[in-house]
Amino acid sequence: MEIKHIIRLPDPRKQIRGDVREVVQDWDDRPQVFWRLRLSNWHFIPHAQIPFVLVGRVLSHHVRVDEDLAAVNAYFDRPLPSAKQVTFGWGRTVEWDFPIAISPRKVERLNRRRLPKGVVDLQRGR
Repeated sequence: MEIKHIIRLPDPRKQIRGDVREVVQDWDDRPQVFWRLRLSNWHFIPHAQIPFVLVGRVLSHHVRVDEDLAAVNAYFDRPLPSAKQVTFGWGRTVEWDFPIAISPRKVERLNRRRLPKGVVDLQRGR
């Protein structure tokens, strides 16, 4: 075989989409502010371990996988850093590094004045 006969298939990881929003979700019977990163346009093969998402050095608080396994919602209890990739895995094992850019300045923030009293806000850096 010669090099000119090698065929490069498209990288399927480039099809995945990422969307970051600030949301309020009940956690431990209290409303809490999270940054939600939705990863879609992929097939997340289920495992027995708990899923995680990592952006820079910020690990997800919890992750919910859609029933059709085509998307996940990763919730973070602190703002995300700027990043050029998002890591997804199960348990302690990285399964995929996706080329998704995260720009914290572009995340639409909730108006804190409009939130009801008692909402747990985001944590600030660790």
